[in-house]
Amino acid sequence: MTDFLFARPSILEGIGRNMDFFDSLNAYNYSNEGEEADIIGLNSDLLAIYKDFHKAYGDTLCQLETKNPVV
Repeated sequence: MTDFLFARPSILEGIGRNMDFFDSLNAYNYSNEGEEADIIGLNSDLLAIYKDFHKAYGDTLCQLETKNPVV
């Protein structure tokens, strides 16, 4: 999610980079404006934080449900 501006290379690109002596295979994902890239990055960061909190919340509820209450 946080690697929006970085291209994900394939196996063929990795093999081709061994013969790329003039650095012609470097490619990045571009956005039209800097503000657009910032918004996409911020949304991606917020989504990652949401997923982390959601997992922690679910894990905590699971732990609380499995405890035996003392009467």
